[in-house]
Formats: sequence, structure tokens, C-alpha cells
Amino acid sequence: MTSDYARAVAVTCDRCQSKMQLISEMLLLSCDPRPVNTEEMQQLDGSFQSCKKEISLRLKDLSKTIQSVSSQVHTVSVIWADMSVEIQNLSDCAILIMECCSFAAYMIAINSADCVKAVPGLIDKYQLCRAGIELKLSCTRLKRSRLEDITSQVLVEVCSSISKALAVMTECCKNAIENAKDESDQDQFKLSLKSVTSSASCLLASVKGFQNNSNTNYLNRVISFCDPVITSSHALVTFATEEDFVGIPASLTLEARDKQKYVLGACMSIVSGSIQMCKSIRDLAYDMINTRHRERVTLCSESIDRSSVQLLDLLDKYNIIEFDSSIETSPSSNHTSTDLTALSSL
Repeated sequence: MTSDYARAVAVTCDRCQSKMQLISEMLLLSCDPRPVNTEEMQQLDGSFQSCKKEISLRLKDLSKTIQSVSSQVHTVSVIWADMSVEIQNLSDCAILIMECCSFAAYMIAINSADCVKAVPGLIDKYQLCRAGIELKLSCTRLKRSRLEDITSQVLVEVCSSISKALAVMTECCKNAIENAKDESDQDQFKLSLKSVTSSASCLLASVKGFQNNSNTNYLNRVISFCDPVITSSHALVTFATEEDFVGIPASLTLEARDKQKYVLGACMSIVSGSIQMCKSIRDLAYDMINTRHRERVTLCSESIDRSSVQLLDLLDKYNIIEFDSSIETSPSSNHTSTDLTALSSL
């Protein structure tokens, strides 16, 4: 390890790698045929063409970031202070590409013959699970930090991430509290949400105390309040994503399912390359002398470029199809239990 900046890069790589892996499991490996209704996706007009255009733009952003990272690691002296930002940008691009590809794959699939759209439930499964991931990673970041690692910028980033995740969880549970038919389910949502918000409030209060008194005692206090947030949010996500609450996934034919998997598989190749690049940069930060890590970065960059071309070529095959991507946006209060067989992974 050459510097504190290099250690910060290694920590950022671990965090971004974990985030990409967890989200890829939800959106790509699960092959769960549901629309993605994030804030970014809602800004698109819901058409396949706009989704494909967004994928193309994000792939260009990803390519620029990768080129910047590759040129950095092959310089005589790596500027580690800039590398953390580049790795974060890489992760953000990869995640948005996953969301767009998942939605594009869903649109392609449901517009095949004899397929039925997904039916929304009380809870948006992806949004709630994504919020749970953000809380877990934010708390893990605090738990693994040394005293000198926790700067004002880190605290701002962590608190902002926690606040946004809590807002998403609150909004998701609000609909369930209002529309769940079973009164006991309504109470369970209220109590589960209250547990998360209460433990998170304690954590944020301890963070505020640490800002005023940056010493080991206050850091231990911050760390102590991380575990309750992780535990309570995991319990809420587990309960809220039961089959009764998340609606019904789309019913797809074998042909439609194959089309969906082709797109998700092409996207997974890009994400895998991005994850491997994070691993390579992390290893380089710990071992600057080993040239093998730089070679791995180059190989990852080439792999991502090839996979990006393959993904765009695949999406171009569906240009002639007129898509009907309209979906029911108001969650249904009828959360009928279904016995669906788990979709096979890629």
C-alpha cells in the first residue's frame, strides 16, 4: 500500500464491487420478468427506443471512464486521489445500464406472442431491495473505516445515502400500510418501518456526535448503531418482499424467456468485466509492483468494449418491433398468493 489515497481506492473498489454484484443478482441473474420503476427509468418515455438510446449513452460514458482508468494505471505514478471518483463513476454507469437492460429485456419479452405483463403489488420489489442494499453498504462502510478514514466528505456521502434509502423504504411501505387487506399486515409494515427509522435515527445522531468529537469513543458509538440498522432493514425487506406483497411477474413463453435471457446475458458480460476491473484496481492498490494487475485492467477494458458492441447489436435486432411498454403504475391492493416456479438463472 503506497498511500492513504491508495487504501481509499481499495475500499471504494470493494464497496462498488459488492454493490454491482448484489444488483446484478436481482436484475440479471434472477431473470425476474418485472419492469424497473426507478426514478431514472421514470424519466424516460417508456418506449423501447428511448431505453435503447439511454443504454447507448451510458455505454459511451462507461467507455470513457474505463479509458481514463486504464490510462491512469499505466502511468508511472498513479494519481490515487482521482481513481476513487473514476471507480464510483464506473459503478454508477454499470448499475444504470443494468436497470435499462432489465427493462428493455422485459419489454422485448412481453411483446412476444402469448405473453402476459407483470402485475404490480403493494411493494416495488426492486426499489425496496435496492434501498436495503444501500443501507447495508453504508453501514458496512462506517464499520470498516478507521478513525482517519472518516472525513467530513465521507460522512456527508454516508448520511445522504442513508437518508435516500429511508425515504424509498418509507414510500414503499406507505402504500402497503394504506392498502394491505389484512390489518395484521398493516401493523407489521408500520412496526417494521418504525424499527428501521428508529435505529437509523440513532445512527445518524451518533454520526453527528462524531462530527463534533472525532475520537475513538464516538467512532465506537457509530459502529455500535450500524448493526441494528442492518438487521432491522434486512427484516423489513424479507417481510415486505413476500410473494403476497410484490405482485405477479410476467408470464412468458419459452421463446420470450430466451429473448429476455439473451439481453440479460449480454449485459452481464459488461457487468462482469466492470466487477473484475474493480478487483484488479484494488489488487493494484495493494501491490503496485506486480505488472499482472495492470495487464488485467487492460483485459477487462477490452472485454467490456466487446460486450458493449454485442449488446447494442443484439438490441438493434428489435428495431422493427412496435413495442407496447405501458404498465400498470398504481400498485394493486389485491395481493393474491401465487405458487410460481423460480425462474432459472443464466
